[in-house]
Amino acid sequence: MMKKLVLFLCIALLASCASRQKLIVGSWKFKDMKPEAELDSAALAFVTMAADQMKTNLTTTMEADSSYTIMQLKEQRAIRGRWWFSADKKTLFTNTDLGYNQYKVLTLTKKELVYETKDNSGRLFKMILVPLTTAGSK
Repeated sequence: MMKKLVLFLCIALLASCASRQKLIVGSWKFKDMKPEAELDSAALAFVTMAADQMKTNLTTTMEADSSYTIMQLKEQRAIRGRWWFSADKKTLFTNTDLGYNQYKVLTLTKKELVYETKDNSGRLFKMILVPLTTAGSK
């Protein structure tokens, strides 16, 4: 009985890891950025401006082979790199010529990718992305 339970849990864990890996593959568009703490008016204005620019200018495509591309549409510039998950699939890692990053994944479904990141000042933000094909829908 115990062996069957352990086997079932192992299979369930592997299935959830594989599905998370598959869910992230595709093209994503920036939807919103929410600070985790209250910002002063100058910082809030900057964050709002940056979010507006990202909504119209950035797409991210995650490939099944763990490569990814961030497109800056206005500049027609592509940033290419590699992505991977931590063993527990709760942290997303990315690496490009610009640097190495890690993000705590809060939500990953067919309709939404939500992760936490820190800015250069150490402030925590929640980033929300949606599939490119549904970026305009609510």
